[in-house]
Amino acid sequence: MSDNQAPNFRGLLVAVLLLLPVMAKAEEIPGGAFGAVRPLGMGGAFTAVANDESSIWTNPAGIGRSRKARTRGVLNVTKLPNLIVGANSNTQQFYEAFSSSQDKSIASVLSTAKNIADKPLWARASMFPVTLFDFGRDAPAAFGVYTNTVVSALIESDTPTVASVNAISDIGAVLTFGWTDPSNRLNAAFQVRPIARYAYENRIPSANLVDKTAMSAYLRKDSNKSEGIGLDAGFLYTIADFWFPTIGVAVMNLPTGCKKDYLNPYSQTRQNVCGNKFQGSFGNEDALSVVDPTDVRVGLSITPRITHSVNLRFALDAHNLPLGYGSASYGLKNIPFSALIHGGLELFVGNPLILPEYAVRVGVNQGFVTSGFNFNFGLLDVDFATYGVDVSSTSKAIEDRRFLASLSLNF
Repeated sequence: MSDNQAPNFRGLLVAVLLLLPVMAKAEEIPGGAFGAVRPLGMGGAFTAVANDESSIWTNPAGIGRSRKARTRGVLNVTKLPNLIVGANSNTQQFYEAFSSSQDKSIASVLSTAKNIADKPLWARASMFPVTLFDFGRDAPAAFGVYTNTVVSALIESDTPTVASVNAISDIGAVLTFGWTDPSNRLNAAFQVRPIARYAYENRIPSANLVDKTAMSAYLRKDSNKSEGIGLDAGFLYTIADFWFPTIGVAVMNLPTGCKKDYLNPYSQTRQNVCGNKFQGSFGNEDALSVVDPTDVRVGLSITPRITHSVNLRFALDAHNLPLGYGSASYGLKNIPFSALIHGGLELFVGNPLILPEYAVRVGVNQGFVTSGFNFNFGLLDVDFATYGVDVSSTSKAIEDRRFLASLSLNF
């Protein structure tokens, strides 16, 4: 085979691979979760902790716990612009590898890709201006708008000519209505989230990652443009005790529809999966983002006091509990046990019944250690978290280390 023929053969191989069904990788559990910074620092164990704007994404019942039971405020928490940015530990290495390719040819990219194979690129940018307020002492509510964009790319060592590329961008709003008893120990809430989603999830020749013209063509041809209505509900109850033992239950993405041939990324089988089903124009109907599967969560937390003002909050959660009725699956089956269980603790100073101005956190997510902190300078609120995600498609876990930071004015 001549040198001229070799690139043509590789190009034909890439074209054949692209025609094969796209096999989903078991990276993050699908669900369209916004991913607030504070819960991620606690390993995601927030179902029974929820007491700030993060409640909207973890347990809506927590919107009633952003103030004391006796407080009658109109506006309890307002955060602007609530900017969140994030990247993983491979981002710089991935960028430098591709930018160093001299001629941008397939051969050049393949040579570079040896250093970044099986190491994904991941980046995120979000804004979530939101306010928590009261219609009355027993009727908390929340309203916010948000935009959330997550981009990832992965070149696998066994097929380096092909890159898996995901780019999902959501624009939406959230309106939450809650109820609380006079003591604020029993809380419930229901919320509605209209969402417009633009998503691209497919495989492309790895050389095209540095070709803007080719990438634009892929995005025009194979992207999904859709809309959905997320519905969520939550419940919290605190037992009258010095340590504030609390149980929490939440159902995120209540079923609005089902997709019969949804490709489960864990079992690699087609299932009838129910949840927040999106409607619209689909260039790739096998994309995981066409449905945000129903996510049933339960949690337990306790908050022992170390001193009069220093507290240590412990939390344990189970997420994505698999439920089914007949042929329908409300949530994904075959998710590894380590991905279902979340644990965390938070050390903070102040009254356990109000939001901490200073706190440090650690936890476990998908078997990997998480950590985070927040501090407040007057109106300025800064929050940081680092956590691990399993990006392996086998039983052997591979950690992708990610970092998130948020900046907001807190009123």
